Amino acid sequence: MAYPFGRWVWIDGLPDGPMIAFVYFDPEQGVSAKGGRAGDPNLATMPSHTVRLAGFEVRELSADEVRVHELPARPAWLTHYGPQPDAEAPWRGDPLLAGKFHPQFPDDTQALVHDGDPRRTRISAEQCWVRLHRVEPAPTRALFVIEQLGSPLALPSPYVYVGELLNQPHALQSVKRGEPLKLISVHGMPNLLQVTDAYLRERANWAISPCNKCGATEVFDPPSVMGKFRFPGLPEGGVLESFTSFCTMCGGMQMLKHIGERALPRG
Repeated sequence: MAYPFGRWVWIDGLPDGPMIAFVYFDPEQGVSAKGGRAGDPNLATMPSHTVRLAGFEVRELSADEVRVHELPARPAWLTHYGPQPDAEAPWRGDPLLAGKFHPQFPDDTQALVHDGDPRRTRISAEQCWVRLHRVEPAPTRALFVIEQLGSPLALPSPYVYVGELLNQPHALQSVKRGEPLKLISVHGMPNLLQVTDAYLRERANWAISPCNKCGATEVFDPPSVMGKFRFPGLPEGGVLESFTSFCTMCGGMQMLKHIGERALPRG
């Protein structure tokens, strides 16, 4: 569930009865809340109970309830736990990421990390844990649905998520644990997809038809790199008008169509 970080909540189901507590992130223990029994005058300044919230349902207190209980906006003890998650972070509202975050580490999720298209690099993508830190604007991908629409359809994707790689990949050569990564959420893919700046520079200039099997709407290499690998005789600086490719995720078929101005006839 999405916990209301930086908010006061009511928690039921505890052995000592319900409590009022402030939700925060403990870097060692994960999602937590500190507080005490309703009516305890010290529950904000000297909390008597700490709860690890995984598995508990909480109800956020209204502004009126916070005033009635004379609760501060941020309790003083919170400074001991370092930087706190942004309760309004965009990834919390991304429908493609719903239910995919670690229950105790709310900014941690899995991603497909890679050295490029495995057909070119001969190195398989790996599923790794990442911790999201911030967002950047993302170039929009045009989704080309030939069978249904016959024309490009803008696929909303307003953010690139910037995160940190939390575990060391087994075979990948281009990324290491602790390094920053850029990631996007993708229709048809089970996890975030790592992308490079080169990939993002081409994103607005290529339309991709969803895979006819899994529905994936992105690829692993910049399309220009994919085209050169598949058509090694392509003139220097040339760009294919369109080509088909087997989906890296499932082996289905995708079509990539260049929608810029320098397209060449299909090779």
